Amino acid sequence: MIDFEKWHGNGNDFVIINSIEVKTKINKNLITRISDRNKGIGFDQLINICLPTKDDKDFFIKFFNADGSEAGMCLNGIRCASSYIWNNEFAPKKAINIQTKSKNIICTPEKNNMVTVTIDFPETFEGNNLATKVKNKINDDFFMLNIGNNHLCIKKESIEKVNLNKIYKKLEAIIKKSDINLSIYKKKGALINIRTYENGVGETLSCGSASLCIASNFLSKDGLSMKTKSMGGELIFKKAENVILMSGPASFIYKGNINE
Repeated sequence: MIDFEKWHGNGNDFVIINSIEVKTKINKNLITRISDRNKGIGFDQLINICLPTKDDKDFFIKFFNADGSEAGMCLNGIRCASSYIWNNEFAPKKAINIQTKSKNIICTPEKNNMVTVTIDFPETFEGNNLATKVKNKINDDFFMLNIGNNHLCIKKESIEKVNLNKIYKKLEAIIKKSDINLSIYKKKGALINIRTYENGVGETLSCGSASLCIASNFLSKDGLSMKTKSMGGELIFKKAENVILMSGPASFIYKGNINE
């Protein structure tokens, strides 16, 4: 039996497994079986919390999409994983330094189940003439950033009634090959409305890393604070020297166990 807890960050939901004490074997069959929302538990991503491989880090956190593929980063997930660690007393309730496949991140507990994440600014990526390929498919303004995973961020005048799945299908060959997450956004002042289609998952209620990429694009230009709003809730972003601070909720749902 494998013990687990289910958490969500603004509706972006996760099954969290502890490999700190006993290493749990994670494979594609296990992930796809329990990710099924009708026959399994259901989740956007599975999180496996492990011991670090670097001496200056506290934990190593791995993320797996619902289709069994491994993700480099999930900022909603890392808030939930940190809260799991504090709630289960694997670390004192203070800042922890977390290692992931792609980035090192500091998570700090706040009041009312909020967590602040400290992370470097994202970087641009344009390998294999990706921008040109995207321009040949759509007429909208867009930019592409990497924050441990890749994000294509498309500007829209309105996002509520847009068929996001149709846009994904139009760009699927480009997106899948380069493992890119797709977002559409509308900005008004310091508020950005956003919808995201995560590669290997589908449209989610919230995507922290997509929100960060979009907010970061305007933090340097429009001020030191931005807010993003998705179907699942809001995230707050602040600029602090050469890093970004992201604050958002991490909510426990329930716990249980599953057959291996």
